[in-house]
Amino acid sequence: MVLVDVHGSCLSRDIFNVNKDTNISVNSYLSRNNIVSSMMPPANISTKSEELLFFNSEYSHRCLRNGIEKNTVPILLNSSADFLVIDFFDLCQPVAVYKNTTFSTYDYSFYNTAAYKSESEQFQSINFLEIPSWLWYGYIDLYWEKMIEKFGGNIILVRTRGCNHYISRDGEVKDTPPAMLHFGNAIYNKQLYELEEYVINKYNPYVLDVSKYFIADEEYNRDVTPVHFEENYAISSWSLMQNIILNKPKQRYYDNLRPQVVADLLGRRVDERNFEVIWRETESFFVSNDLLDDICLESASIDIIQNRKWLATLYQKVDEVYSTFSDINMDEKLTFINEFINGIELSEEDNVFQRYYLNKLKEKQEYLNLPVEHLVESFTEALDKNDLRWVQMLNCLGILLPEDEAVMYYHLQYSIAVDNKLMITKLKQRLNCVE
Repeated sequence: MVLVDVHGSCLSRDIFNVNKDTNISVNSYLSRNNIVSSMMPPANISTKSEELLFFNSEYSHRCLRNGIEKNTVPILLNSSADFLVIDFFDLCQPVAVYKNTTFSTYDYSFYNTAAYKSESEQFQSINFLEIPSWLWYGYIDLYWEKMIEKFGGNIILVRTRGCNHYISRDGEVKDTPPAMLHFGNAIYNKQLYELEEYVINKYNPYVLDVSKYFIADEEYNRDVTPVHFEENYAISSWSLMQNIILNKPKQRYYDNLRPQVVADLLGRRVDERNFEVIWRETESFFVSNDLLDDICLESASIDIIQNRKWLATLYQKVDEVYSTFSDINMDEKLTFINEFINGIELSEEDNVFQRYYLNKLKEKQEYLNLPVEHLVESFTEALDKNDLRWVQMLNCLGILLPEDEAVMYYHLQYSIAVDNKLMITKLKQRLNCVE
């Protein structure tokens, strides 16, 4: 059995609820206690469970006591777990400031206690994401240094993206109720992103970055807190999480979705007007399939939105061989690609975009069926002559030679030139695996 400690929120914990029939088990779940406050001194404050009123539970009281007594880091340092999973969602909530320390209150139960009421003037409230980072990034470093000493390279950061909308049961996209925004708010996405980038660049943990694609769905979870995502969030994260924990791959960054999940997201149970809201507020252009993704990325949002059901069928068909695609040889791969492209039918709403998309695929098909050495020569020649066909040729080389270092390097330089942040991250990680 592989044991995992989770220091974060339901964003990470829910991933492990997808499959109970596994040899991966959560050892400790340490929630409602952000990593900055967890590195500060303990406070001499007494609380009783019954003071938590309708939040009263053993879990809520334990979380509050861990925050006050600073038990979280000692628990982790003395843990028998093999992996540590972290997210920064708890930094979205304010903390109580008391003398020389801070601690999480999260569900605000602390403010019902006698400890608070007897000296309320001694307490203030701050949110770390609203004050200059130089005041608290030092605690981030202290925490990560301790955790790396304990867990080595077996740390997984689950990236956090909040969306202040949710899909209601009637299929309407609605604003998140104000009461839910106390537990996480998309206004902090920028600060969370910067913190995550800082940690990733400095400490190189494993990274799961798929929350950016999803939104809360009331039909799946009535609690529409901004990070209680659609069911496919946990399913996608579990697939990637399981691979990391069981195989410890060289690649450290994962933001890819199965094509079937992309099909599900494109086919969401909302009308075009509501889908547009989701599309513009989440990470719209998916990392899923090299044959399709780049054409979507180059297309206008309005075209994607109006043709999303048609595109969903393409991703769904690609998914039919998804599980074996990486294991088949070049000839088998080309057979599938040719059959797939030749079998595409335009919808009844045949339009300019669909023909453009199909023509782009047929362009790829022509290049993909060239002998690889011929395609490499054509790419080099087009690049030298500044013939823009080299971009399409490069994409095709990436499909045929996904592990070729030179191809990845060229693709990285192009991605940097067009500022495609998704591909820059993906390719840097691939190149690190090769080196």
